[in-house]
Formats: sequence, C-alpha cells, structure tokens
Amino acid sequence: MSSHQVTKRRPYTHSGMIERTGPGRIIFNILNYGFMILFAVVCIAPMWHVLMASISDPRMLLTSTGILWKPIGEITLKGYQLVLQNKSILLGYGNTIFYVLWSAVVGTFCTMVSGFLCSRKDFKLAGPLTMFIMFTMMFSGGLIPTYMVYRNLGLINNRLVLMIPGLMNAFYLIMMKSAFNQLDSGYEESAKLDGAGPLTILFRVLAPLVKANLAVIIMFSVIMTWNSWYPASIYLPAAREYWPLQLFMREVLIQNDTTKILSGTDAAKVADYTSNLVKYCVTIVGTLPLLCAYPFAQKYFVTGVTLGGVKG
Repeated sequence: MSSHQVTKRRPYTHSGMIERTGPGRIIFNILNYGFMILFAVVCIAPMWHVLMASISDPRMLLTSTGILWKPIGEITLKGYQLVLQNKSILLGYGNTIFYVLWSAVVGTFCTMVSGFLCSRKDFKLAGPLTMFIMFTMMFSGGLIPTYMVYRNLGLINNRLVLMIPGLMNAFYLIMMKSAFNQLDSGYEESAKLDGAGPLTILFRVLAPLVKANLAVIIMFSVIMTWNSWYPASIYLPAAREYWPLQLFMREVLIQNDTTKILSGTDAAKVADYTSNLVKYCVTIVGTLPLLCAYPFAQKYFVTGVTLGGVKG
C-alpha cells in the first residue's frame, strides 16, 4: 500500500469503541428511529387534538369524531374568552402560582439545608435522622389519622394545609444528602482554611456544585404542585378561595360542571353547544405553562438524577 494512500477508518463512538455500520446496524437504526417517531406521534396526538378542538366551531365540534388534525369550522377563541374571564379560573391560577413558588423556593431551600445537615460527618444525629426520614418514605399514618391531626391543628379549610405538611419531600432530601456526600472534601477543607463558616460553605461553595440536583428538585416540585388537586379536595372542601387551578379544572372536566364558567344572562343558551369547547380550553390553559417550561429544564434531569444516585 502506498504511503500516500488514505485508509478509511470506521467511525468511533463516544466510548472509543468502533461503531459497526453493517446491515444489522442499519436495520436497527431504522426500526429504532421509526419506533421513536411513532411513540412521539402517539404522545403528541392527544394534546394536538385538544388544541385543535379548543379553537374549532363549538357546534361542529359536537358532531365530530376521531382525532382532529386541524380546526373544524371557523376558528374561534370564544372558549378562551369564557375561560379567561371567569373569576374561578383566575383565582385558581393565582393560588397555584403561589403554591408553586412556595414549594419551589422555600421547599427547595429547606431541602438543601436539611440534606447538607444530614451529610455532615461531625453531626452525631445525622445517621438516626436519615433513618427516620427514610422510614417516612415507606410508612405513613394514612388518610384518616392525617386528617384528624390536621383538624386538631386547625388546618382544615386553611391555606397552610397545602403549604406546611408537604413543604419537604423525603426522596429529594435523600438525593441532596447523596449529592453532598459525593463532593470532594477538598472544597470544604479549602473553604475552612480561608475562614468560611458552615453557611458560607453551603451557599457559596457547595450549592453551586449541586445546581443540577437543585434544578431537578425545583422542576419536580413545580410539576407535582401544579398538578396537585387531591389534598385540596380533602382538606379545603369549604374554602374555594384557596383552591388550586387543578381542582377547578376537575370540577369542569370530571364532574362535568361548566355552569360556573358559563355564567351570565345567556348561559342557558350557549351551555348546550359550548360546554365541550370550554373543557378543551380549560385543559390547554391549565397545562400550557408546564409545556412551555419543561424544555428549558429537561437538560438537568439526567445529570441531576445520576449525580445524586451514582457513586464514583
């Protein structure tokens, strides 16, 4: 072979191994990509149907069947006008945003501090406290004893019942503890040599190193709080002013009650053909913020979860 002749090399993967490009590999890629595309379509199709139905003609929507790939009839935003003008939906939005911010900011702060405390080797109660927290992950008192405790504390029909009991999550705390344990002890030792105290070490040295974990906890907290409705239905039965958005959505979608949204002098006239349209619009209004926020935090998920669960 001539020294000037260029030899073809097989492409290397990220792990350094030679990637095979034979017929079997090509068939696998075709089937793999085909399955993923089909899976994506199956996941996106229901949401696309809801979106198209929410801007379709309400009368024609009553007679339509199957998945809507485009709006039917004249495009209208009447459903969104009815939903966004309703005081209950706006009140639910405000309550949900408040609960989300409380859980994401205050809850994550408490989780980070508690995880840092449980990871300290010089803290004598770190082991027992961690075991107690893990015990709560496997066992609970049940709904009735929990309700009785909240009632005796005066939390029923009180906004605090959604803010205090669920402020911290045991799984998130264990994840933060593992993340702090996996950090090199040299960071903390260097900070101590410079005269830094525990709070300075936590917030200025260690916290930036576990920001991926914090991003995951914040995103999970936002999703769980935004979609939560069951605790409010149990503990806030007579306090509609504290209801989150999802509980109002449940009232419309599951209990089939659109009378509070279709209120007014012409409610009886439009309720017959506008009820389905309102349900689709309520679904979009309730899920759109999460759909917009999720892509920006998706990159932290794999990094954050593996950082808290893999040693090495």
